[in-house]
Amino acid sequence: VDMATVHVAIYDAVVAVVGGHQPFAATPSGSAAGASVDAAASAAAYEVLRALFPNRAAQYQSVYDAALAKIADGDAKTRGLQVGKEVAVKIVALRANDGRSVQLAPYVPGTAPGKFRGSNPINRFLPPMKPFVLTSAAEFRPPGPPSLMSSAYANDVNETKVMAGTASTARSAQQTEIAQFHTEPPPPFQTRNYRVFASSRSTVADNARLAAQMWVAVADATQACFEAKYHYEAWRPTSAITLADTDGNAATEPDTAWTPHVATPNHPEYPAAHSCVAGAISETLARHFGTRRVAFSFNSNVTGTTHAYESVDAFISESSVARIWGGMHFRTSTEHGAALGRNVAGKVADLKFRPVN
Repeated sequence: VDMATVHVAIYDAVVAVVGGHQPFAATPSGSAAGASVDAAASAAAYEVLRALFPNRAAQYQSVYDAALAKIADGDAKTRGLQVGKEVAVKIVALRANDGRSVQLAPYVPGTAPGKFRGSNPINRFLPPMKPFVLTSAAEFRPPGPPSLMSSAYANDVNETKVMAGTASTARSAQQTEIAQFHTEPPPPFQTRNYRVFASSRSTVADNARLAAQMWVAVADATQACFEAKYHYEAWRPTSAITLADTDGNAATEPDTAWTPHVATPNHPEYPAAHSCVAGAISETLARHFGTRRVAFSFNSNVTGTTHAYESVDAFISESSVARIWGGMHFRTSTEHGAALGRNVAGKVADLKFRPVN
């Protein structure tokens, strides 16, 4: 959400200067023609970060000063700074009451078969928040996990049980590496790897538009994902497999000693958040470049390796199976999560960041 706020401000400041595309939400009060694009972008980012994280102001100051030192002094620079600051103030005001501080009742975990067992789960603040583009966080809510009595549920459970246990002999070394690759916490993994897209185009305006569109799609897809998670409150594989004697499905058998290969995050299973985000990122890239064959590489500080993807669909596929092979998710959850992310990103692309007619 915060990254989306920063990049929306940068985008609106840049668009105010160069035109060509519709602003997301904010325009300066006067004409910005002739202002420095670099100054506008720098000021917009700096002012939003100062507003969101005032305790880190000194950290941002040195980077901001270094950026401004590269811009020639003069009227263009002065006006660019004014544009960036004014747009930033408007974007911060737009998100000031976004609902993140809503007081939530203590979480009560479920006890029925299929229900999430964790206590004090994380990211419960996301569902009540105001989306950037979606009408509501539930707009693209997926249909829900398979019935416990279904063959689809049994297939999901048995696949994760065989492939993702700590003691699994079915998982290859390559599959193990893929599972671990995607366990780096999202904040550093995303900000480091998505940065390549903010410098992939030939102009500041195109880079600003792609970065803003991407982060808005990620923000809304993440919120929509957690809305669905806390709506369905589905149990994790570690519960489903060890308690399989309670699910009423003759095709599943309990393994009380089963543990996942990778530690399970403390929030409900369905849908898979990594898949929601992968779907959103991939659909944004496909819409922006006009093709799904967008090649890029990401790296992980967990494995120290780099993975190359020949298409956005290759990234979605790997990100999804990584959560299955890690033991945190079921296949249906990853498929529905990716579809949710694509739907969110599609709406963002249809309604925002559009060329001026």
